[in-house]
Amino acid sequence: MSAKFTYADLEYLESMSMGSNEMIVEMIDLFIEQIPEFTDGLAAHLSEADFPALGALAHKAKSSVAVMGMNNLANDLKQLELSAKAGTDQETYSVLVNRFIEQVILTGEELGAYSATLR
Repeated sequence: MSAKFTYADLEYLESMSMGSNEMIVEMIDLFIEQIPEFTDGLAAHLSEADFPALGALAHKAKSSVAVMGMNNLANDLKQLELSAKAGTDQETYSVLVNRFIEQVILTGEELGAYSATLR
């Protein structure tokens, strides 16, 4: 049943929803609503060098991307979360944040188009 996306895999979401298109649409809509909070917040925390806040927001975003089957991005966020909370590997933060922003925006567009087909 699952459509093909660049970074997402909705297999988990589809199994969790037991095939309910309404629940899938609701979860996709929630994910899309969170994108600005995540992208703007991570970028702001990074530019302000507020690493505890960067780690906390990476933790929150990790759960959302995991539900959408973005496992590689979830792993990146876990790395960012742990490193930022410990203040280590700071040279990797901008790479991880920029990759997150790029992938999550593209995925939001793809999932929004897919969600429209389920309504």
